[in-house]
Amino acid sequence: MTTTPKGVFIAHADHGLTEAHHAVIDGFLNNWDGQFRMGVVELPEGCPDLQCGLYGPSVGDPKITEDEVTYEKRGNRPGPSRLIDRPHRPARKMVVVAGPGQDGQGIVYTAYGTNADKPAPREWWDSSMKPREAMMAAAFWAVHALAKG
Repeated sequence: MTTTPKGVFIAHADHGLTEAHHAVIDGFLNNWDGQFRMGVVELPEGCPDLQCGLYGPSVGDPKITEDEVTYEKRGNRPGPSRLIDRPHRPARKMVVVAGPGQDGQGIVYTAYGTNADKPAPREWWDSSMKPREAMMAAAFWAVHALAKG
């Protein structure tokens, strides 16, 4: 079980997070009430880089076109991800997504490296989105992709 120094459980902690990143998460969650919170945090000097798998305009790239991608299911996700055969890149920012857990305690759902200023939206097939959110997600993922490797 992976937790931050303040004891917050990290459910999806397989994005190369170290104890230094866990401490950054605690800083982001300072005075947190356990409700939904999502944001992008700059990594402080001395904290190791993370890896960013996002490609597209939000990270300074041209639009990713259909001829550059494949669609594949990742893990247990219910739908396919738009993937590009490019490497992950070093990142000095981290997305943190946290909220209430099943036991009433706050939980970090995921934290991962990014080169974007805002978190990427959920993928277009996520059934928990409202119609407007799904349309915005589909527009984002029509020009972005995730690194395969």
